[in-house]
Amino acid sequence: MFKKYDRETFDVLREQHNIMALVGNGFDVAMLNKYNTGSLPGKTSTYNDFYEYLKYFRLCDENNILFKRMTEDLLNGRENWSDFEETISKLLEDRTVEIAEIEKCVDEFQAYFTRFLNDLVDSSVLLKMNADVKEKALAIQSLSHFMKDLPDTCDIKFPTITNHYDLYNFLFVDFCYTSLLDNYMYLDKGQFDPHTYRNADRHFEFYPETVLTSYPTRYSSYLVTDVIHPHGIQDVPRSILFGVDIPDFNKGTSKEKRLIKSYWSRYDVRYKSYFEDTKLFIMYGMSVSKTDGWWLDQIFECISKNGAELIIYKYGCENEESIKKQFVQACIRHKNIIEADVEEVKRHIYVVTFEKNDTYFLGLEEKECKLI
Repeated sequence: MFKKYDRETFDVLREQHNIMALVGNGFDVAMLNKYNTGSLPGKTSTYNDFYEYLKYFRLCDENNILFKRMTEDLLNGRENWSDFEETISKLLEDRTVEIAEIEKCVDEFQAYFTRFLNDLVDSSVLLKMNADVKEKALAIQSLSHFMKDLPDTCDIKFPTITNHYDLYNFLFVDFCYTSLLDNYMYLDKGQFDPHTYRNADRHFEFYPETVLTSYPTRYSSYLVTDVIHPHGIQDVPRSILFGVDIPDFNKGTSKEKRLIKSYWSRYDVRYKSYFEDTKLFIMYGMSVSKTDGWWLDQIFECISKNGAELIIYKYGCENEESIKKQFVQACIRHKNIIEADVEEVKRHIYVVTFEKNDTYFLGLEEKECKLI
């Protein structure tokens, strides 16, 4: 759960705001599109690029049932990682395929994907990104100014509960397998000083307004950040999880549980308690699909019962209502919720669409506000 801070840690702490940011492969794709000139130039961590990597290096046995399904999927226009995990789900439903065989193929893909990531995200990528993020102060820009990504007419309530001397406690849930987000969010000496002033311990400024003005409101505040990788990280190949989310098979002796992400990552034990105290959720670079249904279900519950709010960042020019609908449809544990409750949840979801990676939050450009 989120650690509860008090005035023994921060001198004049008024209130703590816990913010959970869920980050998907769209973030890694954006970073690699800009910084990757290494051993796989022009390639990113997309499903299609991974498939091409397997083919080019002839890594995969043609009898690997997942590789066969990948080939079929791509021919049918299914080209997202969520499509790959839905393929695993369909194989589980296909009683002619042994679960042990599916698991064997998935385990092989762990090794292939680790090799792919190690070739993709080499030291040159990390150093270029490191220098750029530090020079432009992108981490602090993301944390301080993200409210300005929302339209001026947005009625989000979160800014109205903020003030001077508040603590902004960010937990980044990284569903990617690389350390790109860790690199981006690292608070280096150029962006952050944990004790900036001689006689005050505040070290962060939060800008609550959605509109950019000449004299913006800025709250003298505190900051804590952390990044976790619930689905594993490339440096530990066997930690990489490919699988599905099926609520009915996460206990007991069912064979299906061996391919269920929520079971092996121990979602309920390790992460569920974070949701109880979260005031604001942010989703960035995620496909908003049933393969991450457990996480979306928890967010739905917190919005419905606790009054939490959600900001969804979505690349492209998709309709806002369509994105909200996708979120609700991906909440597999709330299928029977009445329409009035669904509409109430949707009223607390705010959508930011973009076609260039120039948002304040996790963007690649230094914005109008020159940070101190």
